[in-house]
Amino acid sequence: MKKLLGFCLLFGSIVAFPAFAEAKSPAGTEPSATAAQDTASKKGWWTVGLETANNASFFGRNTATQYPYVAASLTYTHTSGLFISAMSYQLFNTEDFIDETDVTAGYAFKLGERFDGSVSYSHFFFGPNTPLVKSVTSNAATVAGQLDWGYLLTGLSTSYIFGGSSDVFTVLDNSRYIGLEKLWKGKNPVGIDPKFTIIAGTQEFSETHTVVTQKKKNPVETILDPLNPNGNGKGNGNGKGNGNGTTTTTTTSTTKRFRVLNYSITVPLVFSLWNVDIEPAYRFSLPVNKLEGDESKAQSFASLNLSYTF
Repeated sequence: MKKLLGFCLLFGSIVAFPAFAEAKSPAGTEPSATAAQDTASKKGWWTVGLETANNASFFGRNTATQYPYVAASLTYTHTSGLFISAMSYQLFNTEDFIDETDVTAGYAFKLGERFDGSVSYSHFFFGPNTPLVKSVTSNAATVAGQLDWGYLLTGLSTSYIFGGSSDVFTVLDNSRYIGLEKLWKGKNPVGIDPKFTIIAGTQEFSETHTVVTQKKKNPVETILDPLNPNGNGKGNGNGKGNGNGTTTTTTTSTTKRFRVLNYSITVPLVFSLWNVDIEPAYRFSLPVNKLEGDESKAQSFASLNLSYTF
C-alpha cells in the first residue's frame, strides 16, 4: 500500500512538473480528435497518461508469476512530428519502488492520407530486483507504419533490441475501429477497436532471462551454460567427441532462429470526454515456439489506459 501511495504522489508530481516527468510510448504521440482541434494552433502538445494492468509481457513472453502494475507517462510531441517520452512502471509485490523506466525519442510522419509511420529509439532502466522478462535488454530501435486501406488498419513494425541480449522482432496487426455513438445518438466519440496481432522474432532474450532466473533461484549451483549444453556445470563435460572434427550443436541456432512467437487478440473500448481518452481493454495472448525453460503461458490480460492531452 505504501508503494502504491508513493507512486500516486509521483504521478501527481508528473502532472504538476512536466519537466521532470515520465512519459508515454510512441503510440501516444498523436492527440485525440477533440484534443487535436485545441492544439492545432500550438507548436506542440503534451500527453499525460496513466495505465494499469493485471500483468506485463514483452514481445509475447511473460513470467509464470503475474505482476500487476501501474504506470505513469508523459509525452511531448512537436508539430514537426518529433517526440520525446518517458514512462515509469511500478509492479505490485516487488521490492523496488520504480521497477522500470523507459525513455523514448523519435519522429512520426504521414505519407498521404492513409499511411502513418514512425522511427524511434528507446532506452530502458530497471530496478535491481525487477522480475520482468524485458530486464535482460536495455535498448530498442523501432521502425513502424500503419496503412488504412479501408476495411482494415494494418500495422507493421520491426524492432532491434540490444544490450544484454540481441534480438529482432516483427509485429503485424490488423484492426478496425467501429464507432458506437450512433446507436444512441451520443455526442462523445466511443467505439471498439478489435485487433489481431502476430509477433515473430528471435529469442536470445528469452534464453537469457531463463538463465538469470535460474541463477536467482539456485545461487549456489552453477547453471548449465546454454552455449555448452553437454557440460554438467561442474567442469566435467561428457567428453564424447570422436575426433572426427564434428562440432557439437548448441542452442545458439535455436535462440537466433526467426520464428512466430505469439498470437493475440485485443478488444479495447475507446471513448473520449473532452481532452481525456479512456480505454479499458481485454487481450488474450498465446505464446508459441517456446524454448526449454520458458515459463510463458496463454494468459488473459485486462488493462485500463487514461490519457489527457493539453
